[in-house]
Amino acid sequence: MQGQSATATTKTNSMAMLWVMYGMALVVAFNENIINVALPQICSTLGIGTATANWLITGYMIVTSVITASMGFLFRRFSTRQLFLTGTACLVAGELVCLVAPSFALLLPFRLLQALGSGIILPLMMNTALALAPRDKVGTYISIGGACITLGPALGPVISGLAVTLFGWRAIFVTPLVLGVVFGAAGLALVRNLGQTEDVRVDVPSVILMVAVLFLFVFGVGQVSSSVGLAVGCVVASLVLLAVFARRQGTLAEPFMDMRPLANPGYWVAGILVVVAMMMSFSMSVLLPLYFEGSFGKTALVAGVLILPAIAVNAVTSIVGGTAMDKSGEWPLLPVGFACVGLGQVLIALVSKGMALLPVVLLAVVVYGGVGLVLSPSQTAGLRRLPPDQHGTGTSLYQTFVMIAASIGSSLFVGLYSTGVAGAMAEGATEAAATAAGFSGAVLVSAVIACVGLVVSVAYALKARRAR
Repeated sequence: MQGQSATATTKTNSMAMLWVMYGMALVVAFNENIINVALPQICSTLGIGTATANWLITGYMIVTSVITASMGFLFRRFSTRQLFLTGTACLVAGELVCLVAPSFALLLPFRLLQALGSGIILPLMMNTALALAPRDKVGTYISIGGACITLGPALGPVISGLAVTLFGWRAIFVTPLVLGVVFGAAGLALVRNLGQTEDVRVDVPSVILMVAVLFLFVFGVGQVSSSVGLAVGCVVASLVLLAVFARRQGTLAEPFMDMRPLANPGYWVAGILVVVAMMMSFSMSVLLPLYFEGSFGKTALVAGVLILPAIAVNAVTSIVGGTAMDKSGEWPLLPVGFACVGLGQVLIALVSKGMALLPVVLLAVVVYGGVGLVLSPSQTAGLRRLPPDQHGTGTSLYQTFVMIAASIGSSLFVGLYSTGVAGAMAEGATEAAATAAGFSGAVLVSAVIACVGLVVSVAYALKARRAR
């Protein structure tokens, strides 16, 4: 009886720790895009241009990508508790200073400090879920984490938009500050160490190469809609440096980033599905507000509210998908999910030109529901194919893939949308009709990419089914 009591206590403690991780992940995910709706007020208050203010977004993404990609090394070097408390401290300190920052020179570095916390917390949460999940419930645990990561950015624009409207742009930092303190205090009591640390040394040239790769790639993708030549040059340079980075890792006794997971087809093919699913999610989260605001004159707050039903369904289907993954595996879950995404986007592209608000809102539910069925289960499928000693690196790589997909998705689809709008305006269309045309064309391209994901998912899921 005493042994059973100890086991139950350990299980309860593990779940409490995991829920703290989920909560903190929701906070940092929420924090990622709260700045978007506040940019006009920030520019006006601090006397800066839009291009300068945009570094609050671009810089945040670059720092988050760099830290996320480094987490494979950090998992080995530092304990779970050290990483959680460091990430939380960075977030809270960043929010506090940004709340009162009198100038952009102070606002930017502390916004980047928040990004450092985000880059630590999200992979840490996923790795913790992977470590604590019973073998038959890995998909469910990871999907709950995925739902937190999805809900955060969806709620961000709505709550921060309301805060900006009522109290001004500084108020956007209050919610993540308060919640960061709450979950940080809970983590101080509940988060314990998992696994053992190693006395590994950092390879400085590898760090420099990785920073250069991610900076050039994220910055380059961000220039697609404004300077194609610069964008291509930066992306090509990043790929060249990536090859140099990968080659160097193979020569080191203690590589900064373990590249072994990428030699596993079951892992990297699932990574393709993760990237496609994330691109679909970001395409809709970026394009739908543009459509609602440009074609129907809705405010940013109302546009955010119109997307909430789809996000709510996404959270539910994410957990449903994780449970289905645990019970029956990849088939037919992944193909069904990608079919929902592709079909929903094709129908949105067809009806949106006719200025159809309600059908687009309802079809967005189908698309987001499909994404929920495939995003976290794709990660689960890939991570299951790795030995336990590669789980930390595998999680870090997938979270890096997610950041890259976010960069590609938002820049690509905004560029396509802008081109479509400009073309329609040149042909004499009204602003509302031109917005609808640009939106329709961008979503159609997104649907084509989703169909590629469908084809890959069918082949991948069938192979997994035969191997069961």
